Amino acid sequence: MTAHHRTAPLHRSAVMVSAFAGPMAWLAALALAIGLLAFGLAPARAGTADAGWRIRLLDAAVVSGATVTLGEIAEPVGPIPPQTWRELAATPLWPSPAEPGRPMSVNRPRLQQALREALRDTESLCLYPGTLVLQRGGAVLREGDLRALAVSALTPAMGALPGEASMQDYRLPPYVFLAHPQQQVVVENTAAAPGRNTLRFAVREVDGSTVRKFTGSAFIDVWADVPCAAHPVNKDEVLTPDKVTHVRKNLAYLREPAWDGRGGPWRLARPVGGEQVIYQSDLSGVPTVRRGSVVMVLYESGSVRLQVQGEAMADGGLGETIPVRNMQSKRQIYAAVKDGGTVVAR
Repeated sequence: MTAHHRTAPLHRSAVMVSAFAGPMAWLAALALAIGLLAFGLAPARAGTADAGWRIRLLDAAVVSGATVTLGEIAEPVGPIPPQTWRELAATPLWPSPAEPGRPMSVNRPRLQQALREALRDTESLCLYPGTLVLQRGGAVLREGDLRALAVSALTPAMGALPGEASMQDYRLPPYVFLAHPQQQVVVENTAAAPGRNTLRFAVREVDGSTVRKFTGSAFIDVWADVPCAAHPVNKDEVLTPDKVTHVRKNLAYLREPAWDGRGGPWRLARPVGGEQVIYQSDLSGVPTVRRGSVVMVLYESGSVRLQVQGEAMADGGLGETIPVRNMQSKRQIYAAVKDGGTVVAR
């Protein structure tokens, strides 16, 4: 077991300089603490290059006392002996931020320097973040905590989605500081849809008032069976049951809502390849009257009722007005579709 010795002068100096106020004074105190360590006030550590464990420095931490200790800003990784970690965790490092509830940062070079002087050879076992952010008092929520909040808030809405829904690819802040433990973070929006979803978080006080807001996002996959073309279907083909199959697709990657399989009769407004999704926009109603078909044209005016044969010059559904050519006079008129073989002149 590695012996860990510490000396009282460092602790007294750290407590004394922590009485300074303001961020610049705190940085100066940190530099002074490092300097004291460098001049021989640091505890000696035996070599630990062959240790099967490491010390991971956190990217954000809350400290409580006047002096920051290793155990407040780091956690062990691997099979470290419990007694060894207890001794290491108690190692004093530098003065805590003077102002409670106000985060302050320590960059990686300064953090490495401080721990090199405090831990000596043991520092080689440390795993560093890019920056360590400290706050005196309060609480800190990490990315995993925010992820759990998002899952809890959106799970009911995800259960209402068609198919099997799951959440992944979270984009969240790595940490969020709270001024005191009684504050809470909530997810304000609880709707869910396939694809990328924005998450709106709020930090709230005990009385329910909002202190601040921040955002994140998560991607929701939804796997479901959707109508697809059983084989290539050309434009204007009528969509019959034998031309439709169902294929399991991720709704998050569909460009628009797929056809729900209802309604009709339908025909294709554009060609669709085999096993390709049939979107609602791919469909148009099958016309009651087709272009080129012969129809009976009715002329009605008061008690006068005439009818002649005509040729439909365009497709048309019930009630739609289409151009019709009188087959006797060759004159083109406009008439409303009454049924599959009759139009009424206007």
